[in-house]
Amino acid sequence: MLSTIVLTGCAGGGQRPDPTTIVSEYLTAISEGDANTATALDEAAVVAQHEGTTTEETGDFETLRTDAVLQAADGRITDVSVEQEARAVDGDDDARRVFFRYELAGQSHESSLDVRWDDESTGWVLTQSLTLSLFVDAVQSKVSFEPAPFRIAGIDEAVPSDAGSAPSLYLVYPGEYTITAAFPEDLLAPGTSGTQSIVADIPGDAQVQFDVVELPSR
Repeated sequence: MLSTIVLTGCAGGGQRPDPTTIVSEYLTAISEGDANTATALDEAAVVAQHEGTTTEETGDFETLRTDAVLQAADGRITDVSVEQEARAVDGDDDARRVFFRYELAGQSHESSLDVRWDDESTGWVLTQSLTLSLFVDAVQSKVSFEPAPFRIAGIDEAVPSDAGSAPSLYLVYPGEYTITAAFPEDLLAPGTSGTQSIVADIPGDAQVQFDVVELPSR
């Protein structure tokens, strides 16, 4: 799956490198299924975005952000382009906003990521990530629901292996994914499917709901 990156000259101050480069590297990694590179680039941003929140305590940030899962996705972002001008954020030359475009599942999207100059590494670092929250729930009623175990391409076993220990959400990179319920089929509500395809994309979260007659953890 190929992506086209559009870059032009330096937009940083002084002798600083082009702040758009790190965003290009990041988006290219996601488009090519290279989650190892993407997670190395956005690790600090992900931590900062969720630090001190319930998501940090109950979410799973790692399981679905792997090469295996991203490469096995039904679709990834394509036709990536990055704008040449990285604008200062609130007049701060150490903080830049990089705008970009890509396509996913036949739809075009435009967004931006902020980067900041890091004196210690003498380079630009991401302060935002292109991750989304994926919720996979078993729902018996409006007041009776819980995170559900499921299967996804790229991981052999169920995620998680025990229904009672399922995290509240997972972080994923934008993509098309097929999610299959990993609990007994007879728990599904009549006439409903145990397999769903979703497009996880900005803005917002991605949600999969399996209607059940009884919660899997019971």
